[in-house]
Amino acid sequence: MTEASQIAIWVTAAQRGNQLALTKLLTACHRRLRARAAARLPAAMKAKRGPEDILQEVYLDVFRQINWFEDRGPGSFLNWVYAILDRKLAAARRAAHYQMRDIDREVTIGTPAADSYWDLLDQLFADSGTPSRVARREEVLRALSACITDLSEPHRHVIQMRFLDGLSVDDVATRLGKSKAAIVALTKRALEALRKSMDQLGEFTHGV
Repeated sequence: MTEASQIAIWVTAAQRGNQLALTKLLTACHRRLRARAAARLPAAMKAKRGPEDILQEVYLDVFRQINWFEDRGPGSFLNWVYAILDRKLAAARRAAHYQMRDIDREVTIGTPAADSYWDLLDQLFADSGTPSRVARREEVLRALSACITDLSEPHRHVIQMRFLDGLSVDDVATRLGKSKAAIVALTKRALEALRKSMDQLGEFTHGV
């Protein structure tokens, strides 16, 4: 019996309520589904949400929607599950994107996070004489977080870890698998990029 024939038998049984047949279906497809999820899930997301986490959601949808599947020939079941997987991956990427922007933008004044942002502003303009304490406190924090969001990924990550999370150079080097010298150089470039971006918003970085 070919794989396609066996899958067709399992599909028919699963649509009649046979849970074991559905489990066998997903087991037969798991390797290919996991490979697709691993290839299409951004590396930055895998630490918090790996391929197996995404597949659990996919399998739950398959269990719920199996009666909606229409057999259109060999490969149609796998393609149907691929489509569910791709939608889950797209949703996960959107959620991660919005979560990152929310974290960067929604800063509450007076919290430790806000204090970290002020410390970062002091670091940026310490040698320029530009006061970082301005009257519109909330606006300057939002401007800074927006500029951080627009940095390149390496620059954004090192700024986050060094100045907002408060990690040491040694800790950042360990996490990123780089030398201390490389982290120092990366931090310098990231601060220069961030300072340049903030300088373009001079209304936020000049004293009152």
